[in-house]
Amino acid sequence: MVDDIFKEIEKATTIEKTEKLICGKCHKIHKIIKKSKTLYPRIDFSLTPKEIQELTESGFLDEEGNFCDDTSKYNCLCPLARLLYSIVWKNDDLKKIKHIVQGIKAANIKELCEKKDGLVFYNFGKFLTKNGHPIIDQHVLRAFAVFKAEKNDCKKIEELREKNKVDDPSLIECYKKWIQSLKLKNSNENLYHIDKLLFALGKTIKK
Repeated sequence: MVDDIFKEIEKATTIEKTEKLICGKCHKIHKIIKKSKTLYPRIDFSLTPKEIQELTESGFLDEEGNFCDDTSKYNCLCPLARLLYSIVWKNDDLKKIKHIVQGIKAANIKELCEKKDGLVFYNFGKFLTKNGHPIIDQHVLRAFAVFKAEKNDCKKIEELREKNKVDDPSLIECYKKWIQSLKLKNSNENLYHIDKLLFALGKTIKK
């Protein structure tokens, strides 16, 4: 099933027809995609390195990309920004923001360089710049890793299906190159749909 889905994407010329074809073959994938549209609505905005620099200069972020500790500064922000900060704070996710910020700032850098941690959020930051970077997700990487594994290496495939964290830098770069090799134009629209499909596939094969 993994091979079939990746090969369908590789030969696809329109992502809509491909998604419909794949969903017709697997009810579970169709169910996950339908649910993900509500949980993860498409992001139609972008963030630029310049905007991040402005936030840094205004004192909302430090040079590493962390939120400022003086939360009184946020009183001048709109209610939506303060509400979203509160959710991030309550979920203990403040430490993750620096990886997204670093990804946005490195939008035009193709290689991971010395970045070794927070790779999923780092690449999500790159995606937010709308410069043609795909979303990097644990489920997507699991599906891609199984696709790339030797087909007779059952032990390796089982290990990949059981792993909760798949974030090997070389695998991420390999996935990006695979995305760039597709017949489909690497537009933000297509990247969104490809991510949905592979996210659902990765969740489906997880043990």
